[in-house]
Amino acid sequence: DREALLSETAKGFEEVFTTLEKLGVNILFSGGETADLPDQLRTLDISGTILGRVPLNRVVTGDAIRPGDLIVGLRSGGKARYEEGENSGIMCNGLTLARCSLMKAEYVERYPELAHPAGGRYRGKYSFDEYLEELEMTVGEALLSPTRLYAPIILKVLEELPEGVHGLIHNTGGGLTKCLRVGRGILYVKDSLPEPDPIFRLIQREGRVDWSEMYRVFNMGVGFEVVVESGYADDVIDISEAYGVEAQVIGRCERGPEGNGVRIESSYGRFLYP
Repeated sequence: DREALLSETAKGFEEVFTTLEKLGVNILFSGGETADLPDQLRTLDISGTILGRVPLNRVVTGDAIRPGDLIVGLRSGGKARYEEGENSGIMCNGLTLARCSLMKAEYVERYPELAHPAGGRYRGKYSFDEYLEELEMTVGEALLSPTRLYAPIILKVLEELPEGVHGLIHNTGGGLTKCLRVGRGILYVKDSLPEPDPIFRLIQREGRVDWSEMYRVFNMGVGFEVVVESGYADDVIDISEAYGVEAQVIGRCERGPEGNGVRIESSYGRFLYP
């Protein structure tokens, strides 16, 4: 019911803030508001806004990224030391494509508010609570895995390596092409990527999605990228893995012929994005 839902939501916020505080991330919660808009919203939308302050001379804008820098990728799947359970790695991008590729059509028939009448057709073969060995969790658990919070790791990186960090990219909207938005005249060459987590291979197979689109929509196992001078890569990896998050050098920065570009070289193909 409504009261139970609001109670659980408030409890969730409290648990997250408490966990982050223990990890050195202090958040002051200023409260919230509940609005009923049945003529505009058919389901439930829970959103939050966070405001941070930083001295202007410490802002990492990406303008310092230059050829020769290395790209360290932090994994989106698995289990960080501060998380309660295994994460599929899907984070918060590409979920419409994921649901349409995996979930049975009967869900939209039973709950039409799940999808827009003009689209959002579910064409998959799986049930929400169906357990898949390849995922080691249910389809629903994989789709609902929360976006990993990298704040504790990144704060430690900036605290210990302030002079070596040139760029920070959170691979949400845009997947592994998100880096196109930062830097100037940089070609991001990603040729040492980890194998995508099982959820991504499942979506690609069941949805028959082109691999080029997969890398443009999903994080493909790399949830966060730290662009650093070459001598700092190992330090970033050590900090990340101290929190239980796997990390590795996934590529490098080269001079771009025109503007920014991304070149991905993987076992699934070679892809170039302007």
